[in-house]
Amino acid sequence: MTKQEQKKYILNFIQEWAGSKQAALQWYESEIIPALNKTAQDTVDCVDFKAVKQYLEYISKGGFA
Repeated sequence: MTKQEQKKYILNFIQEWAGSKQAALQWYESEIIPALNKTAQDTVDCVDFKAVKQYLEYISKGGFA
């Protein structure tokens, strides 16, 4: 999966939570994920898409950040 495809996957995953595509993009680019100490964008750029995906799946199942 390319970085662009990874970004699209994450944005689609969180869009409902965020409320809009724009809010999802803002979260992706600027919100620090506490468990990773980076934004989703920084994490994907560092070639660790799997960590973001696992984090989001954990949260979707009721886990805490």
